[in-house]
Amino acid sequence: MDMKFFLPVCLACFCCAGCSGISTNFNTATDQQETTTYSTDREVQIGASVAQEVEKEFKVVDDVATNERVDRITQKIAAVCDRKEITYIGKVIEPKKPTGEKMVNAMSLPGGYVYVFKDLLEYIKDDHELAAVIAHEVGHVTARHSIKHLQASYGSFVSILAAFANPQLAGGMFMAFETMMLQYSQEDELEADALGFKYMKAAGYDTQGMVRMLEALQAYDRKQPIRQKAYGRTHPYIHQRIANVDKLIHQGDISYRDWVKMTGEEQHP
Repeated sequence: MDMKFFLPVCLACFCCAGCSGISTNFNTATDQQETTTYSTDREVQIGASVAQEVEKEFKVVDDVATNERVDRITQKIAAVCDRKEITYIGKVIEPKKPTGEKMVNAMSLPGGYVYVFKDLLEYIKDDHELAAVIAHEVGHVTARHSIKHLQASYGSFVSILAAFANPQLAGGMFMAFETMMLQYSQEDELEADALGFKYMKAAGYDTQGMVRMLEALQAYDRKQPIRQKAYGRTHPYIHQRIANVDKLIHQGDISYRDWVKMTGEEQHP
């Protein structure tokens, strides 16, 4: 984390006073009790602030039909997901200036923001594959992955709170969440796949679309040179993700807890 966004502990304590406090709630997505320092309202506020920074850094594409397609699928997935108390928004983005590198990826923010990079759409053949991408990102939101990483990282925690105290530091929130999302663990990715699989199936999409999408990303990733991780790279562990989705398809309807037991060895190699 860039130290220029680090503020004294007293500022963190001041900002923490505005939080709703520590609470424990049952998350139906992860099927477990979770302790959080953020209420849903605060999570939505954080997501909205970071979304503003994302849309300063990247351009929302002008093609209305493309954005409507992504948001339409996002709404179908949202209608069957485990967290219906938030409003989900799906958008397509691209760099404001050519970078010379394709950004074949998608990302989500707390509070229900789902962004699909325009370059990724070139590798998507149908709505089932796009639904797999979006459902995976919604899975990150329902499991509250970025918020959990935020709570676990003191430096980023201070940066986010500081941004609320001083809007001029809002750029630090985007940097913080960029770090959070690039540090999604293997377990996070597998959990988002399992949740995404459940959501796309409940929404009426072909779950084989998730396998096809992962295979397309794997083929793309194998052609890329080794370089520092960035949004333009696909998520890690693709071969294992494909294997686990195949298990979900062949096992049929199973609970998330059963899925965790089934894939326990793979998640902890």
